[in-house]
Amino acid sequence: MKNTLLLFTAFTLLLTGCKQENKAEEPAAVTVEKPIVYTSNYPLYYFANRIGGDANDLRFPARTLSDPSGWTPVADTIAAMQNADLILINGASFENWMMNVSLPEGKVVNTSESFKDQFLSSGSTFTHSHGDEGEHAHEGTAYTTWLDLALAAKQAEAVKNALVALKPEEKAVFEKNFEALQNDLMTLHREMQNSIPEGNTITVAFSHPVYQYLATAYGINGKSLHWEPETPIDHDMEHEIEHLIKDEGVTWLIWEGEPLPENFEKLSKMGVQSVVFTPMGGKPGDSDFLKGMEKNVEALKEIYREEL
Repeated sequence: MKNTLLLFTAFTLLLTGCKQENKAEEPAAVTVEKPIVYTSNYPLYYFANRIGGDANDLRFPARTLSDPSGWTPVADTIAAMQNADLILINGASFENWMMNVSLPEGKVVNTSESFKDQFLSSGSTFTHSHGDEGEHAHEGTAYTTWLDLALAAKQAEAVKNALVALKPEEKAVFEKNFEALQNDLMTLHREMQNSIPEGNTITVAFSHPVYQYLATAYGINGKSLHWEPETPIDHDMEHEIEHLIKDEGVTWLIWEGEPLPENFEKLSKMGVQSVVFTPMGGKPGDSDFLKGMEKNVEALKEIYREEL
């Protein structure tokens, strides 16, 4: 019995040793870190996601804002961006915060650089200073470049080129994904063109001065206000729209967000109908860029239905 116990113990130790030896021989799991890519607005985030998929660690720090144009990164976010592999910016004065923030130039890609000669004026000026030059003013640049979907396709191409430079081994995949995105954008661009008859006689009012590229690209005659959809129309605002009705023949108002029901009703009584065209700078709820723009096209069709 004693000999049997000794043999059993020896056999058990032998098995345990084999298991430990086999375990030690197993290769350790390799963790591949993804390149960190930052985007400054939702269109760029959407383009980068469509093109790069999950090949990158894609970040959009202003994702909770409906309009990131006024966003300013906090110190921790700036530090994280400085250590990122790639920073995709819109350009065209969208990122005003960059005048006061230092980022590695080699990591920043301005996606509107290729068509800077097509930038439009915002109709306003801003003042700032450069060292010994002192304080001086510039005419503001309109920044919603992506509302011209042909320009949006160029920005998407700039995103693709930046991602290919970052991960050249994924070039074939990125090229294929970009072609699909480009096709979607240009199809919607043509639908937008077909939704607004050339030489139309309708003049609209924009609730906010952010539609310059949209109006120029698609032939929309518009006058800009500076209204917020969640602010009730007061006496001064009523006076503004009365002038546009009388002097410009305005019968439609394009809101950047869903207006208060009382605003909708008040305008309707004055002979002005309302539609919502979301500028898409921020993520449109549970939708995405393409679906949001498709909804915007339907809003424009409502305005020009009788002239088509």
